[in-house]
Amino acid sequence: MKQIAIVVALCVGAWYFFIGGRKLDESMVRDYYQNEAMAIVAHDADRLCKQLSRKAVIETRITALGRTEERTHDRESACAGARKTFENLREVTDRTGVLLSVDYDYHIDSVEIATNRRSAMVKGTSVLKVGESAFQLKTSFNQRLERELGQMRLVHAEDNTVARFGGRGVMSQGEFFRK
Repeated sequence: MKQIAIVVALCVGAWYFFIGGRKLDESMVRDYYQNEAMAIVAHDADRLCKQLSRKAVIETRITALGRTEERTHDRESACAGARKTFENLREVTDRTGVLLSVDYDYHIDSVEIATNRRSAMVKGTSVLKVGESAFQLKTSFNQRLERELGQMRLVHAEDNTVARFGGRGVMSQGEFFRK
């Protein structure tokens, strides 16, 4: 009887690992982006990193001050970048004595679930504002999400970002970068 229970448990575990834990739906996709937003506002790089697949490829194109730079990141470099960004925000807050507010909002334009329900293609936009619009990143994204062992993970992203400096009482871009 014990052997039958063990075999049944192994079969259920194998089904979940290979089939059940890999299926996704649109509400799971939307939850992924909600969790991402909460991690960004909380400056939690580790939580962001947990949402990336080990095989993640993130292609970014950033335009700032009239220059465009393209980069490709894997999971490790994306996580290092997130940690560095949040560390820099904390450092600026410590030096100035002013807590820089971080506002993050996103909009999902479309979600296409694969017929096998193992992946989703998501198109949308996001806006990250730092210090009441002193610095703003507006990103349009095309991302592929998959479920890995029951967790939603980002597998591939193509992000186009425009960085802007400004806002009330903030110096112009030219003044900011003048020595």
